[in-house]
This record gives sequence, structure tokens and C-alpha cells, in this order.
Amino acid sequence: MFRKFVIGDIHGYYSEMMELLEAVRFDYKNNLLISLGDLVDRGPKSLEVIEELRKIQNFIHILGNHDDWCYQYLKYGNEAIEWFYQGGNETMAAYNANPELKDIHLGFFENARLFYIDEQSRLFVHAGFDWKIPFDEQKEIKETLLWDRTLFAAASVYSRLGKRFDEFSEIFIGHTPTQVLGKSIPLHFSNLWMMDTGICHGGKLTIMDIEEKKYWQSK
Repeated sequence: MFRKFVIGDIHGYYSEMMELLEAVRFDYKNNLLISLGDLVDRGPKSLEVIEELRKIQNFIHILGNHDDWCYQYLKYGNEAIEWFYQGGNETMAAYNANPELKDIHLGFFENARLFYIDEQSRLFVHAGFDWKIPFDEQKEIKETLLWDRTLFAAASVYSRLGKRFDEFSEIFIGHTPTQVLGKSIPLHFSNLWMMDTGICHGGKLTIMDIEEKKYWQSK
């Protein structure tokens, strides 16, 4: 059976990711997995996360800001100071210990998307977008898609007002951990889902069945 899943920010937590894939009995050939980005940094096994995800036949990788830092390092040797102090130092050390993976993972990151819109008009994006203007008129779109923190706040207001983001049937985001709102579970505001449940902030990693909205969390 073809099932569709979305997973929040993994951040190098390989064991927790494997726990979830096993919990949902994920089929590497026949199921779909959409990652909302930030596969690397902060957790102990960033490279192992990527190696495992490379095995999935139907995998959609939405680029996160940590992924972009890693890509810039692999492609150009850039070592952003803000990345270094947010887990990049461990990721660079892992690549220095496994240099044979650099070119392979560069190709992996080059296949990432800034966003994905499926056939049901569901938007998957790492951080958000400028909700005040049409999506196809966004300016500085990469910066916004990777770093925005205004969309979830607008969704919270929309939820209280009974409004929704009409361009999309649903929106799934990562980037902003639900701990900022005192929770460690996926949060649903209006037609937006917050899926980063803060595995690297004392929370958990979460995977969700996109159709059924059933979700599983790491222990």
C-alpha cells in the first residue's frame, strides 16, 4: 500500500529516526517520505541519517537552513560561523573522518527542494513564507522559505479568527520547534501543521501519516 509520511527536523538523531521508520513499518520501495529539512547538526549521527534516507526510493527532501549550511560547506568549503556554533562543528568533524561521503552527500543536497506542493495543493516547506503576498510573487524566496518565523504566528491568529491560508489546502512546516509554545507534539493552527517537535530541544522526533493525520513520536 502506498502511504505518505512527513517527518519533522531530524537534526542528526539517527536512532530516533530509525525508531519511527520501524514504528510505521515504512516501506522503502513503496511509501513516500517528505522531510521538512534540517537533517543534520546537533544530534550525534548526521551522516548516518543521510545514508539511511538515500535508501528510500520515494524521498522528498525540503532544504532546511542547517542543510543549506552543510551544502555550502560541501560545495564551496564555506564554514559559516553561525553554523559552527549550532552543530556544524560536529558535522564538519564527521565529514573529515569520512571524506569519501562528501561528494556523495553533495549530490544528495543538490537534489533538495526549497518547497514541495503536491497534487492536493498541500505545501511542504521548512520555515514558512510571506503570507501577506501571493506565493508565486515571493521575493528573496530562499531566505524566507528557510528562515521565516512569522507564518506560524499568523496561523495561530487565523485559527482564533476561523480563517485559513486559501492558496493551499494544508501547510506543513518545520524549523520552529513547538517548544516555543510549550508543547512537544505537532501543533495544528488553521490549515497549518507545525512538525518540528524539538528533538534537539528536549522534545521528540515526529512522523505523521499525511492522509490520516496519525502521528508517532520517538521515545
